Amino acid sequence: MFGRKSTERGFPKHEEIVLHKVMEQVEKVLRQMQTEGKDLTRVRIKRFQKTHHVSCRCQQCKSAEEKKDPRLRGLLEDGFKVYLDKTRE
Repeated sequence: MFGRKSTERGFPKHEEIVLHKVMEQVEKVLRQMQTEGKDLTRVRIKRFQKTHHVSCRCQQCKSAEEKKDPRLRGLLEDGFKVYLDKTRE
């Protein structure tokens, strides 16, 4: 009784709830773009990450420089960008 997971009782996991809310927000933005007259037939969604500046000297950026791996820099933003391809083939 006490060892059951929430999914066994029929409740969704926390990650599933968060993912559902995010998908609703993305759908809302795309619907808004469509009502503004944007053509969504050639929409592209790409993931992007914005890291600290190259000259940053925080602890995380120092260790990234020592290991010569820029992917270890501090993360400022993590998200998605929506591109509307204007050219038609």
